[in-house]
Amino acid sequence: MEGALPKIDHSIEIKAPRDRVWEIISDLDNEYEYWYGTKDVRNISREGNVINREITQNFRNHKILQKALLHPKDSVEIEYLKGLTEGTKTISIESLTENRQRVKVSWDAHFTGIFWLLTPWLRKHTAKGAIGALERMKEAAEEKLDKEAPVP
Repeated sequence: MEGALPKIDHSIEIKAPRDRVWEIISDLDNEYEYWYGTKDVRNISREGNVINREITQNFRNHKILQKALLHPKDSVEIEYLKGLTEGTKTISIESLTENRQRVKVSWDAHFTGIFWLLTPWLRKHTAKGAIGALERMKEAAEEKLDKEAPVP
């Protein structure tokens, strides 16, 4: 497929309970706090764990139609349906211990139109964005946990 990205997989270990990590990865309305490539989120409809939405990317204010599927306390699967990017992004949680989780981001996507010419640059940019998002999620989960801990 022209413009196809090699699959991007990154993960990070987070010292927090699964519920806390799930709160962060499933808070799709505030996705831009973690995913800096997302400028705005507009939900079109929600039926159970399926959310149809449109995001605006920071890159040239491109709009992308998406369908997000929440698998409670396990993963969020986002289908990029129409726009600059098409394919899927999955964010999943693997419990290592009660208070340690591994969060993994997997992208399997391609760029549409003329943007397929920028695939090498966009792949690096997407991978860097995924790593940054994981680091911000880790910081948020562990920071809140620290604030909730009782003072001795």
